[in-house]
Amino acid sequence: MMGWATLSNALQRSARIAAYLIVLLLAVNWAVCALDSLGRPFFDIGRPAVGDVIISIVGAFSLAPQSAILFALLLVCLKLMVGALLLATILCAVYERLRWGSCDDAMLDVALLVSALASAASAFPGLTHGGEMLNEIIGELMLCLIASGLAIYGRGYLVKDELPRPTRPQETAPAFIRVA
Repeated sequence: MMGWATLSNALQRSARIAAYLIVLLLAVNWAVCALDSLGRPFFDIGRPAVGDVIISIVGAFSLAPQSAILFALLLVCLKLMVGALLLATILCAVYERLRWGSCDDAMLDVALLVSALASAASAFPGLTHGGEMLNEIIGELMLCLIASGLAIYGRGYLVKDELPRPTRPQETAPAFIRVA
C-alpha cells in the first residue's frame, strides 16, 4: 500500500511535469503566432484590429509611415523571442535534471512572467476593439497562472529554507567583568 509521503511526492512530481507541459504549449503558441505573422506580406499590419493599433502607435511616436513595417517586424521578433525563452526553459530544466539530478524552477518563473507580460501587452488591440482577441489573451494568462501554481505546488515550498539555519555566536562576558 502506498504511503502518504509517496503519494505526495508523486503528486508534486506530476504537478511539475504538468507545469512544464503547459510551458511547452505556450512556447508552441508563441512560435506559431510569430511564424504566422512572419508569413504575411505586411506582418501584422494587415490584420483588422492589430494593424490599426500598430499604425496608431507609430503615429503616436511621430515616426515615419515606412517605419510601421519595421515596428511590425519588431513585434514578430519579440514573439519569437518569447517562444524561444519558453522553449529554453524546458531544455535547461531537462539538462539540469540529467546533469545534477534536480532542477531549480527560477527560469520557469521568469519565463512565465515574461509570457504573462507579453500576453498582457498584446491585449491592447483587444481592449481597443474588443471581440475574440481578448479571449485568446485571457486564455494565455490563465495558462501562465495555472503553470505557476503547479510549479509552486511541485516544489513544495515558496522559498527554500536555508540549510543550515544561521545562528548567532554565544555572547560571553569579557574576563575582567566576570564575577567569581
